[in-house]
Amino acid sequence: MLKTTEVARLAKLSQTAFLTSLIALGCLSTPAALAKKSAPKAKAKDSKLVPGTDAYNAYHAVRDGSKALLFNQPKRAMAEFNEALRLKPDYALAYADRANAHMVMGDKKSALADCNKAISLDPKLAIAYVNRSWIYNSARQYQKALEDCNKAIELDKTITLAYTNRAHAHNKLGNHKDALEDCNTVLKINPDFATAYLNRSHTYIGLGDFNKAVDDATRAIALNPDSAKGYLNRGHAYRELKEYEKALADIDQALKMHKGLAPAYYNRSRIYEAMANADMEKAKKLGFVIKSNAADDDKDDDE
Repeated sequence: MLKTTEVARLAKLSQTAFLTSLIALGCLSTPAALAKKSAPKAKAKDSKLVPGTDAYNAYHAVRDGSKALLFNQPKRAMAEFNEALRLKPDYALAYADRANAHMVMGDKKSALADCNKAISLDPKLAIAYVNRSWIYNSARQYQKALEDCNKAIELDKTITLAYTNRAHAHNKLGNHKDALEDCNTVLKINPDFATAYLNRSHTYIGLGDFNKAVDDATRAIALNPDSAKGYLNRGHAYRELKEYEKALADIDQALKMHKGLAPAYYNRSRIYEAMANADMEKAKKLGFVIKSNAADDDKDDDE
């Protein structure tokens, strides 16, 4: 069996590897930078495992798989986790980490099955609940995500990702005050966590504090210039502040970075609508008279 220290080391690496999910969402810096900052430095001789044994090799397979996820290499990670489970079929953390690889590869069904298996093998493995909360959030099952985050925090109050995922679920459920509390907790632990600023900008939009939303989205973008959702949130906040040119520039940037970002198209349509209405009101104030048909309007345009 793995010693407590080995489990702790791998759990820490697993938490770091989970951030791959946020890379996919455009919320983090490069995987390489993240790995240098967060990956543990444990060596084989420190693991207190006997070299050459299945437990030793499984431990290192999970470690290597988690590192592969950090560098956005899910296929390589999958191979490592599969090897770990071949060597140690009851390895809960290997299942929990393999779930992340499945998610990065778009297989939510297999990811959920792996998290469920991990929890059945080790009900006290906090990271398994965190990983499953990601799955539930992505499936818009926000109440289930909340429950898993609550369980993870009950088991380990130091896991920032549990608060991060819970804030996301709270925002989606309209519990913005609860989301704000979770975001603030994360930022006390890690003041440079881009995703926390991204979540909090969403929270402030929900609370109607659009200037603070702009500030947090700007901070998220500064920490991670590749964050399409940072531009989306800031564009939304600018729209609410009626700063339409700034809003449009941010939404266009978000769509340039992520063409499939549906809320960005919605926000842009609202911006165009607001700008059109503003132009109409300005035309009226300048004495423009609305005619009964377009031909009459054209006549006025020519005057």
